[in-house]
Amino acid sequence: MTTICLDLDDFSILNNRLDLLLRLKESYPKLKVTLFTIPYDLPYEKDVSARIVRDNTLKAIKRNLDWMQIVPHGLVHMDREFEKCDYKTMKEYVIPAIDEVFKKDDIPYEKGFKAPFWLWNKEVVRALDDMGWWGAVDRKNDVIKPKRYYMYSHSIDEPFSKSNNEMLKLHGHITAGNQNYIEKCFPNLLKMPTDAEFKFASEVLEEK
Repeated sequence: MTTICLDLDDFSILNNRLDLLLRLKESYPKLKVTLFTIPYDLPYEKDVSARIVRDNTLKAIKRNLDWMQIVPHGLVHMDREFEKCDYKTMKEYVIPAIDEVFKKDDIPYEKGFKAPFWLWNKEVVRALDDMGWWGAVDRKNDVIKPKRYYMYSHSIDEPFSKSNNEMLKLHGHITAGNQNYIEKCFPNLLKMPTDAEFKFASEVLEEK
């Protein structure tokens, strides 16, 4: 039996592609998905038309949190947001700010972290380690790893269904403009074995 961990970047309350996630859930009733979530998605939060549906969208997300794992993905997902962040800022400002945003929406979240564009430094990683958080790292680069980390094995635009691996860690994006955008790769996702066992990222962490 194949074990699958599916993760998607750039999820947020107002940018969620819940329509596609629910369709995938219909095809895979045992589906679990880890959503690297932007706590405060500034462009969408400033969009008046998006905010009109925010309450109902939030309720819909909460109804499905038994199979969706929320993991912080930056704070507002600015370009190079954590490339030069220092230890004190990460520990005393960023992590409390993340907690405040999710608590305001009453959304439980996993104490893991993925930096936007995979960019962070040893100070950020040290803060994560000291706070007992894990981090997500890119398989393509020799990056600084925290004590506990998650690393994907395949992008969802790749022919992962041909892999003989017993464990598939599949990575994609909620947002358009990426090769592994969920809508573009949806037919590929339907090639996952129907008898697969699904895991959250927090269940398949590695250690240094």
